[in-house]
Amino acid sequence: MAQQKIENIKVSALRLWSENPRDPISPESTDFDIIKRAINDNSEDWNLDKMVNEMGSHYDFSEIPTVVYLSGIPVVFDGNRRVAVLKYLQDKKLYLSLTNKLFPKSDGPKELCELREIPCNVCDKDTALTNIERKHVNNGSWGTLQREYFLHQHRGQPKSLFLVIEEQTKLISTHPDLNQGFVRDEVFTEKNLKEIGFGMQNGKLVSGYNDEEQEKILEQAVLLVEDKEITTRKHRGSLKQALLEKHPDSKEILTVFDGNKKVEMVNCEFPQVVRRTQRVTGQDPIFFGKCLSLKPGDVNNLYRDIVDLYSFYHNKKSGLSKSFPALIRMSLRLIVESAAVNEKIEDYVPAHFEAAKKALSQDQKTTLSTQEVNTPEKLVKLLNIGAHKYTASANMDQTMTMSVIIGVMLEKTHPKKKKG
Repeated sequence: MAQQKIENIKVSALRLWSENPRDPISPESTDFDIIKRAINDNSEDWNLDKMVNEMGSHYDFSEIPTVVYLSGIPVVFDGNRRVAVLKYLQDKKLYLSLTNKLFPKSDGPKELCELREIPCNVCDKDTALTNIERKHVNNGSWGTLQREYFLHQHRGQPKSLFLVIEEQTKLISTHPDLNQGFVRDEVFTEKNLKEIGFGMQNGKLVSGYNDEEQEKILEQAVLLVEDKEITTRKHRGSLKQALLEKHPDSKEILTVFDGNKKVEMVNCEFPQVVRRTQRVTGQDPIFFGKCLSLKPGDVNNLYRDIVDLYSFYHNKKSGLSKSFPALIRMSLRLIVESAAVNEKIEDYVPAHFEAAKKALSQDQKTTLSTQEVNTPEKLVKLLNIGAHKYTASANMDQTMTMSVIIGVMLEKTHPKKKKG
């Protein structure tokens, strides 16, 4: 019979779960390590900014953390995000070292800062895992990768091919569009991978290709999903066919996997060299000031779409209306709003404008002044005009200048994770 009881525990005494399937980390990691990682590195997995928004100014006691005592320490098995926010607010050392990451305008709601003790559902480990499985695995609130990790690590199921691919390449975690059930079940299947030259030996993903060929084929396969060449309705389950149609040059190296021939383990460095942000060819590098290197996610995808839009304008402008640049101006407003997450652009722009301006060359700073984009207030005003006054937003030179300062801001707030 499940043993559960409600117990009030100090927030400072609670420990976050290092094996949390949302983002497993070294067991030696401290709460500070986990929260810092959740904010700086894996923000899309944790979504703490969304949790902050959901919590508002008070703590919701209708959902309490699930806690298991391990070696006398109360470890949070479920409810880590909510507890992480409380710890962030109540640990001044932690708060100062991650200044303004979650609460840019204040020290946080007073009620949350003073909530030093919270009720928890204390139970044995098996009961906790059963509750977690019911809540997150069965109802689909976790991504496919997180469910695969949980079932293998905590339920003793064999390691799936999907998990093997992730462990060797970090392919799924670095390309969130792949973290879907249909990708696991119909794209990265053993049959499909064998048809494009990859197989399993001794629990490892291998191929007959060299490192460069591995990278090229896997990169092309990733882009098929990210660019929606493969969806639940298009090329469903036909990885090789889609690959040959979209990338006919791959036929020169594509072979069916033959386990009897010499094989090489798939290169673990692959995800670090995927050029996700550089999909567009023939783009004018002046827009946004340069080709940006942003972390995978909505902002990066929108950036690529805007570059596509500008490339279309650049190549077809002779046949477009004189007001077409206003659409590009509107898209700048959209990407700033997306980057701001739960902030208003009136808060996001002033918070990052000056640091971005310092990174510009003197010529770029002069252009900012010439085009009346040299203060955060002016940039916000221009973004707002772009959203509401179509014909007043057709000044392409000014839009280009706006894109340069915005590009620097985006790289500061949404940087792509560096190697190492």
